[in-house]
Amino acid sequence: GIATERAYFYKNVCGKAESGDNISTCDSSPTDPQFALDSSAQDIDFNITHGVKFSDGDGSVPLLSLGYMCEHWKKGGRHNPSGIKVVTREHHSIEEFTLNDPGRGGPHSGEHVDILGHLHVMEDIIKIATDFEADSVDDQIVSDLKRIVRDIDNHPMGGVHGASKNR
Repeated sequence: GIATERAYFYKNVCGKAESGDNISTCDSSPTDPQFALDSSAQDIDFNITHGVKFSDGDGSVPLLSLGYMCEHWKKGGRHNPSGIKVVTREHHSIEEFTLNDPGRGGPHSGEHVDILGHLHVMEDIIKIATDFEADSVDDQIVSDLKRIVRDIDNHPMGGVHGASKNR
């Protein structure tokens, strides 16, 4: 996947008044916010750089947001009550420069907007829209999505089931 911003580390930037009366010296207005990005947060092992945690995605949307619900919609139920077939299909992103389209990442780019011009994605869309070989468009997962979904669902407060329990 492509490194994508997923979470942020913040720090309280408001100081305490020197009188010791616990009065904040910050008014939390848009021009004087109480919190700011903590750019000192660093942990290469956990993909944290300058206060930003990165994960797989398309450069704009994290993999978790791109694929989690698609995996649940397949099962029907509340999220797909009609049981419509859901296909989760991922394609590798291969960046390449082309002279005739220098503003894009090439015919196999998986960047957020470039994905609409990805050769294999267009083939999938045409097959489905024209119903020509539409049955050949099956799940194709090249990321860690299955493990991510399983880990979230197995967490006591995680997943779509945990969210509905906490209502």
